[in-house]
Amino acid sequence: MKDVRTPFKVALVYPSTYQASITNLFTHIAYYYLNSYDEFLVDRFTLDNPVFSCIHSLNLKRFDIALFSLSYEFDYMNAVKIVIQNKLKAFNGEGPITIAGGPAVTSNPLPVSKFFDAVVIGEGENALKTLINYITLLPSKKKFLESLPSKGFYIPKLHDGDVISKTYVSDLNNSFYPIYQIQSTLESPVFGKGYIMEVSRGCPYLCSFCMESIVTYPYRVRSYDKVIDIISRGLDSNKLDRVIFYSLSFFSHPSADKLLETLLDSGVRFSIPSLRADTLNEYRLSLISRGGQKTLTLAPETHSHKLKCLIRKSVDEDLIIKLIIDGLKLGMEIKLYYLLGIPYETVDDVREIANFLKNLSQSISNYDLKKKIRVTVNPLIPKANTPMQFFGLISRGNYLRFLKALRSEIRKKHFALEALSYNIAYVQSVLSLGGPELSDVLMRYVGDGLSLSEFRGLLPNFNIDPSYVLKHKDVNEGMPWDFINLGLDLRQIYRSMLSCLS
Repeated sequence: MKDVRTPFKVALVYPSTYQASITNLFTHIAYYYLNSYDEFLVDRFTLDNPVFSCIHSLNLKRFDIALFSLSYEFDYMNAVKIVIQNKLKAFNGEGPITIAGGPAVTSNPLPVSKFFDAVVIGEGENALKTLINYITLLPSKKKFLESLPSKGFYIPKLHDGDVISKTYVSDLNNSFYPIYQIQSTLESPVFGKGYIMEVSRGCPYLCSFCMESIVTYPYRVRSYDKVIDIISRGLDSNKLDRVIFYSLSFFSHPSADKLLETLLDSGVRFSIPSLRADTLNEYRLSLISRGGQKTLTLAPETHSHKLKCLIRKSVDEDLIIKLIIDGLKLGMEIKLYYLLGIPYETVDDVREIANFLKNLSQSISNYDLKKKIRVTVNPLIPKANTPMQFFGLISRGNYLRFLKALRSEIRKKHFALEALSYNIAYVQSVLSLGGPELSDVLMRYVGDGLSLSEFRGLLPNFNIDPSYVLKHKDVNEGMPWDFINLGLDLRQIYRSMLSCLS
């Protein structure tokens, strides 16, 4: 264990549960990369230990830098809670330099801009190298922040409106990867105990609603040899016999089948949390099943031809039915995910989902379902820095109407329908599409200990029209976060999407 008198102390703050923190790959990357330097002491904070660090029990204010990982918009509330608990102040006062990063703030850092000295725009590996280079400028926060490069860093207090391009790892093969990973004796990660292996980053499909694929653009892979080498050393070093693959589209990797075959030959179990239906076949399902995975999760999103085109995700219905039948034969549980509120959706489009499920019900009637097929419905949430930013969130009335139409036609014998609360979707949309004025809303929300149902009622108190997330925007209209350049022409993608309607 390192001495607490180590010159530089870096806090990794994950504003969620400890279990969620060890499921996040960046936690492992940052912890082991920074700790590989003798002059750095790195410790971790979560909602379970927001004031004193997990290993050394050091107060957060004793650290030089606090790195906050914000993967989702709802992490904002928890991050602000930790900021308040520790009386951290950006730009002045005592305490660490506070830096936020992650997909949500890369997409739009404005709602939390008052709480952090800097925001990483893009991926974390390059940002970590930068921090190592400039940390000797501390304790002068001013010198440190002024020295950070414009590419990959948004400094709210110093930003002059110039475009900030994201930083990303161009060569995954030669980028740092944590052979050792945090192994808790008390908590298992969300996907169970296993060695986390990221085989690719980004996604070649770029669905128009998917913030993560756009934030992580372009698509990159680690080579077969590199992946096998990392897995071999990782399993041995961590005393594990299972691999958890991280990838937005695992079977888009050119050596995906070979990777799984090699692991099966070695007696290694594995799971793949994210799967695209149009990259699967009977053989690949058998590989997954033999690896120990017991659940097949597919996300058709919609069965309307028009809407498939609009979201840039078109999967053949017959293929989905075949995959489900093949999965049932292998004894797998089935989960299906759908979106309601895709722009220009009608009740007839929703009935296309119901019709598909009716056909599926007939197709699987001869198979013994161990559990009902879980059908989960979510409102499509328009995210900043995606083509969907120009569309509005579905209204509560339409969402409930579409849900009622769907529920009335689904056979309860085969399906269990779950639907996301509209209020959750609304608040998430507000945070995704909001500006710096939301910082004051978040401060009040957290400071007063309000519930999620009270969030919307706060907005008029800060002269914010609660209906702004429901409105369609002019594609030529400037967005508050347009200074973030993620490397794609979103307006051109939006215009091409509209051709689906003609």
